[in-house]
Amino acid sequence: MRRACGAALLCLLLCGCRWRDAGELTPVTAGAVSQSDGAYTLTAELALPSADSAVPQSMTVVSGAPGIAQAIDRAGAGRDTHLYWSHARVLLLGTNLLRGGMEETVRALTVSSEVRPSVRLCAVKNAQADTVLTACSSVSGDPPGFALGDSIDLAVSRSQTPDMPLYRALDRTLSDGIDPVLPAVSVRSGQAVLDGAALFSSGALCGWLDEAQTGALCLLLTAGDTATIYDAGGAREQLHDLSATVRADSTDSAPAYSVAVSAALACESQAQAQQAADELRAQCVQLIETLQQTGCDALGLGRVWAQQTGETDAGWRDAPVAVSVTLRCTPSAEGGSR
Repeated sequence: MRRACGAALLCLLLCGCRWRDAGELTPVTAGAVSQSDGAYTLTAELALPSADSAVPQSMTVVSGAPGIAQAIDRAGAGRDTHLYWSHARVLLLGTNLLRGGMEETVRALTVSSEVRPSVRLCAVKNAQADTVLTACSSVSGDPPGFALGDSIDLAVSRSQTPDMPLYRALDRTLSDGIDPVLPAVSVRSGQAVLDGAALFSSGALCGWLDEAQTGALCLLLTAGDTATIYDAGGAREQLHDLSATVRADSTDSAPAYSVAVSAALACESQAQAQQAADELRAQCVQLIETLQQTGCDALGLGRVWAQQTGETDAGWRDAPVAVSVTLRCTPSAEGGSR
């Protein structure tokens, strides 16, 4: 809880406030949004000051309203406080809301001056969105929503989960021509854990990826030099000097795609690198087939085809995709052993 409290305290100090002033301003560390019968339910995880300690306590408040902006305004009602959303680390979105399409919600959150555009969005997979904040255990003293933010930070840095802040989700949903993919969160044994990714087509939830497929997707989407892959047993391995390209070519006026991946892998022999390359290629093929079946254009295959041919139909969903993976064996820091 100390790190969560320290971050919340810093927020207040930057605003010129003290914990004793929190009757006017209360930091939100995470939020959850669900929708039922056209109404929104908003759950906020708060850091509350303690009169006897410099370390605040954590609690949740719930509000409901026809619109997301009204729900945000009502969340602090009756507490003689204004909820400070600008440093919320994550917003959890419920499955019912996502199946109906998230464009309206994302647009409303973006318009709201309360929520910062860089807050990360997540899809809750096997539970109500608010369960993560109200029923999950704290982690090392940190409230569950704040701790989940830590997990996402680490996973994004290792290319194990997609990085989908609010502003990027809006761009993808409205104008980018590439469908968004959100980190998926499940509740297991009273803990919130990352569990693959949620796929979207035209702004609506259309499917899920498991951990290995999510790693393959992050590899193909990565803007950095490293990525994480999973072997047949589920063990993680890190790739370096990564290059991934997606191309569209015309074959008798029908789309055809090629995906090429090259990287370095710390291992003992080139044979091991080749085995890992074969496993990764199979994962990429399975991933692309899933994207085509669900209609989630997360890799921009449809956009690439439209740019090269001027056609905007859904032909990319039936198009053949050739995948090649080349991994180079490099010595590891342990002297060549993995």
